Amino acid sequence: MEHLPANEVHVWCAHPEALATETAYAAARALITADEATRLERFAFAPDRRIFLATRALVRRVLSRYAPVAAHDWRFVITQHGRPEISSEGDPSLRFNLSNTPGLVVCAVVRHGEIGVDAESVGRAGAHLELAERYFAPTEVAALRTLPLPARPRRFCEYWTLKESHLKARGAGLGLPVDRFAFLFDPGHSPHFHVDPGSGRR
Repeated sequence: MEHLPANEVHVWCAHPEALATETAYAAARALITADEATRLERFAFAPDRRIFLATRALVRRVLSRYAPVAAHDWRFVITQHGRPEISSEGDPSLRFNLSNTPGLVVCAVVRHGEIGVDAESVGRAGAHLELAERYFAPTEVAALRTLPLPARPRRFCEYWTLKESHLKARGAGLGLPVDRFAFLFDPGHSPHFHVDPGSGRR
């Protein structure tokens, strides 16, 4: 059994491609509920099925490292914001959050706290500055503009994952305006959070 102190966050990762073999896929599928299996079969393409299944299998296997519950016995409820949480039959002291992106699924877990996690592909193409101007706080947009062009995609993803993780930890999904708060990056220090008073959006 893994030890999870109250002041620690443990992050576990898995690769959906690991389910490409029939044996691995069948072992993961045996862990999920009938409802989840029905959702799984609705995906038309194999890569999407593997991402879905890898995410569900990962959270069950991870939680079973911290509580004496078999991986296939975990049951979850969905909050009004679409966030899965452990039902009363599990260990209510454990809190988790999930994210996935092509090639990677992530599960973050804490005890007696709230947690949010997000995963994005740094190499994904996109109009990063235009998206930042639409969604980010003014201080973040200004900081992004100061970076050389090759550095902007990575910093954009750092902002995006921090913002989404924060919202998910609050249980609010993307219902709160993401330009109302900002993360500041100082060399040699962890990013720090502040409410951005410069936003004119409502």
